[in-house]
Amino acid sequence: MMHVSPLDPWALGASLYAPATRHDLLDLGSSKLPGLSSVIYCTEDGVREEDVAAAISNLAALLPTLPARGSGPLRLIRARSPEVLAQLCTLDLSGIAGFVLPKIHDGNLGTYLRLLERGDLERLWVLPTLETREALSESRMAGLRDLIFQENWQGRIGGFRIGGNDLLHTLGIRRTPGRTLYEGPLERVISMLVGVFRPYGFALSSPVYEIFSDPVTLAREVAQDLEYGLCGKTIIHPAQLAPVLQGYMVPEAELAEARAILEPGAPAVFKMNGRMCEPATHTRWAQDILARAERYGVLSPAQNAALHF
Repeated sequence: MMHVSPLDPWALGASLYAPATRHDLLDLGSSKLPGLSSVIYCTEDGVREEDVAAAISNLAALLPTLPARGSGPLRLIRARSPEVLAQLCTLDLSGIAGFVLPKIHDGNLGTYLRLLERGDLERLWVLPTLETREALSESRMAGLRDLIFQENWQGRIGGFRIGGNDLLHTLGIRRTPGRTLYEGPLERVISMLVGVFRPYGFALSSPVYEIFSDPVTLAREVAQDLEYGLCGKTIIHPAQLAPVLQGYMVPEAELAEARAILEPGAPAVFKMNGRMCEPATHTRWAQDILARAERYGVLSPAQNAALHF
């Protein structure tokens, strides 16, 4: 089984979470932050229980005023629960690309997806978020993946989001400033989720680094995200936008290798830039590099060196 995502995995890029109670949601969903890849209007953890009704009312007023899809950042709504999703489905969703679904596992995904079976909602894809204790279990995650194929839901899945703070909450710990995801207890979880989902064609996006005053660690984490094959990075502050977008730019040398690997007449094995290139095993990587370069640009050698501080 191999899933072809309905969404370009690199379209998410830097994903800004914004509580749906904010009064600048139109600006965030249009051009307030040049270069912003996607914005997620949140009705879940970013909103207190007593403010959910106000958040939905705020969205009801906002949604008809949004630019058309394809203009401005990709816009999504994080639905707090199936009950909230049902309310959101009655609103004007013409400017929305899909929904982020919180705390998903094999026992509740169907409840959400059945609400989206209506004809006019079929264009909306979903990003389930893996952030409960079930996401710490390889068998439960493999069960979720197999259920998606069994129920033929894969065409609705734009990728999975990894909810780092919620996963840490299940462990009763918090991120340490100055240390990346991969220098703590979630490294094993990230590795497992990559192994469960990516070979089947599902993209995964990376959690937030909430210490937004520390761009150096964020830049290191983005580089490690790429090593693990994660596409997209949650951000919570505009100061995090530039480090993420710059981290997604492709070094000139890697772009040259990717193009050489994808050449129709490329040798079965050849050397370039001091390492082996083998189209039989490096084609998916090369295609990913070209997609990143087209969307986020190319780093000159001098720029690339400057990032390694």
